[in-house]
Amino acid sequence: MTVGGVREEVVDYSGYDFARRWVGRSRVTEVEGAVLSDALRSGDARRLLDIGTGFGRLWMHSCAASRESVALDFDLEQLRRLPSVGPDHPSYRIAANLYHLPFVDGAFTMGTMVRVYHHLADPLAALREAARVLRRGGRLVVSYNPKPSLGTIVHDLKRALGPNAGSAGPSFTFGTDRTRVDAGPLPSFVSRRADFHRTASEAGFRCVSEVVTGLEEYAIFRRAPAPWFVHLGQALPRAPAFPTRFAILERVGGFDGAVPGTREILACPRCATALDRAVGPDRIVCPKCGYSGSNLEGVMDLRYVPEGARRWRARE
Repeated sequence: MTVGGVREEVVDYSGYDFARRWVGRSRVTEVEGAVLSDALRSGDARRLLDIGTGFGRLWMHSCAASRESVALDFDLEQLRRLPSVGPDHPSYRIAANLYHLPFVDGAFTMGTMVRVYHHLADPLAALREAARVLRRGGRLVVSYNPKPSLGTIVHDLKRALGPNAGSAGPSFTFGTDRTRVDAGPLPSFVSRRADFHRTASEAGFRCVSEVVTGLEEYAIFRRAPAPWFVHLGQALPRAPAFPTRFAILERVGGFDGAVPGTREILACPRCATALDRAVGPDRIVCPKCGYSGSNLEGVMDLRYVPEGARRWRARE
């Protein structure tokens, strides 16, 4: 199965202790949370889709900036463990494949995709799906890892000076517009800024603004207060050295009808048929193609992986 001409690869963190990977990195979460909150305040906050919620590191920031929120991830168990938002904020948890979002066109007014883009084998297909479920003028906040940057240089230096020095493999810093490195728990990609902007444009977005982050990852900078990093990142959006960039993308064209009600936003991930009348107390069945999902323990499982897709499982 190919999506956008590239073999579909599903990133699966099931069984991977992602929260442990973030122990000791509270400053990064503080900075990214502040950047995300500022970015979300600039958009239509009626209904937000958080693509790649994971264990909920930034989930509360997304909820605080919207009237209604949907957490989406491939990992069912992570969604079940998300912190409760509270009775005054409608929120929902849906397990799904981001290449096959189980929503009707124009279901959302806002979206986020933080620390997801750099794991996508086909970012164009993923952004096109995000654009499809966003309304015209809706905004998507996306983080990505650019090259060259301090992060890519440090990666290349570690490899050059490490125990496997001289081993074959692509450089994170130099080479093609987008570089894939199968290292760490999952394959990772770094893209030139021009490549990211070209992909976003082809998917139906225009870039409104960018904020740079990532220096807080390094011990030499970590003692600086979080607001310092946020203000610096906002003041230097074109600075080339920062390892991470947050882009605010706006949907160009697209669906522009009435905002659907909450019960009207679901669609079959396999055939796109509306599922407004197909949700039962514990099962969700598509009336057209027979696709079957579940609705248990507060999480709707609408994952769909087509035959032939490659499924990556994170390595500890």
